[in-house]
Amino acid sequence: MIKLLLKFNGAIVKELDIEKQEVFLGRKSDNDLVIDNPAVSGKHCRVYCQGNSYFVEDLNSTNGTFLRERRISSEPLHHRDELAIAKHTVEFYNDEEAPERKKINPSPVSSDATVVMAAPPPAPTASSRVGHLRILAGSKADPYPLTQLTTYIGKSEQALVKLKGLFAPDLAACVAKKVDGYYLTALKDKTVKLNGDNLMDQAQVPLKEGDLLDVGNLKLMFFLQETIQ
Repeated sequence: MIKLLLKFNGAIVKELDIEKQEVFLGRKSDNDLVIDNPAVSGKHCRVYCQGNSYFVEDLNSTNGTFLRERRISSEPLHHRDELAIAKHTVEFYNDEEAPERKKINPSPVSSDATVVMAAPPPAPTASSRVGHLRILAGSKADPYPLTQLTTYIGKSEQALVKLKGLFAPDLAACVAKKVDGYYLTALKDKTVKLNGDNLMDQAQVPLKEGDLLDVGNLKLMFFLQETIQ
């Protein structure tokens, strides 16, 4: 899987699967990855494939594209590289770019030696607590499991939790799954409340079990549920 992850203040706000030879990033709506920030140029940069490798090229942007704290014109991209574009970060994710495995030469075994093959121990049963969102009123839908890196709430096709209504935003909020827990980010000002308090646009806050979310016309509850893997 090859994708770009658009981040703001550490939270993933958009994801773009790279399914063609080149994708464009910029402020204008005709870009593949739109970055809504006045400091971002209309056509800011592009990510493209050449052979089996990926590259980033700055398109003469006003404020520049930065890789490893250095302004670049064109550079190769590798798994987990991060581009700095204005106040946003774009992470290049390529799990096909696996590190080479080191070859290990086994020690020779004498023909006179007796080899005892021990049965492998049973695989441990791993358990984890997965975050969920449950609609509290007006719906009998099952809870939404938060298994993706980022789960969106809105009326766009990208959103898992759907909002209804003519004036509902395409993306109102998102929940990011991190190592240390789940974090809620408001993507549209004045449309998201957490436990009755308004969240400012792009504000990111950790979620605790039992937290209540008001997003558009939905009231949701965040909870953790034990799962066996």
